[in-house]
Amino acid sequence: MNADALLARVEALEKKVIDQEKGLVRLRDIEDIKKLQKAYGYYVEHMMYQEIVDCFADSPDVKLDWLEGKYLGKAGVRKYFEFMKTAPPDFSHQVMQIAGIVDIDPDGKRAKGRWYAFGGIFIPRGGDVRRSFVSGIYEMGYVKENGTWKMLSIRWVIPYAVRIAEGWAMPEDVNRPYLAGEFRGPKPDVDIDRNDMRYLSGYIFPFHYPHPVTGKETSENEKNARLAKLKGTRH
Repeated sequence: MNADALLARVEALEKKVIDQEKGLVRLRDIEDIKKLQKAYGYYVEHMMYQEIVDCFADSPDVKLDWLEGKYLGKAGVRKYFEFMKTAPPDFSHQVMQIAGIVDIDPDGKRAKGRWYAFGGIFIPRGGDVRRSFVSGIYEMGYVKENGTWKMLSIRWVIPYAVRIAEGWAMPEDVNRPYLAGEFRGPKPDVDIDRNDMRYLSGYIFPFHYPHPVTGKETSENEKNARLAKLKGTRH
């Protein structure tokens, strides 16, 4: 192989490495965005106000395009979620973030995504709880700020919802047989703890990961402590 051929081969290999590095960055960006979106879904389930707000960019282009109207900027995000900041324990807004498709813009600074959001909604009203299934679609915008992906915009539509006439069984109902000693399976090695908060409506199952934007510990332990006090457990 002569010098010219060797040089051409080296240049081709360098280009291949550069292209592969760009591809790896793009894949890492997509995974970071997917984690952000899914974390947002868990925070919305219990209306964890600060964690939700922290998912959004500081850009003036931030927008919530809801069916109720549009909320602009990070101040608009705060305004919208503020009124649900102290949602009662029986409230739940479980919209699972599924079937996500994420596309990174060529410059690598912004991205778009589309997700189904499906799940059970529990809204206390007076002495009753309104329960339904909701199927929604998110069209998302994302932006990379200081190396971290954040939400820039949400457009939202609800193709359909389902009302459940008989209501749903809540944790207190689902777990009543276990608490009453009616389980007919093999005896557990450790008996149940009657103060286990998994038996309570409103309990936030602790996250194993910090907030994907701030890196801070999330507030579920604080909220669960208030729930324990309200429900009268020893936790």
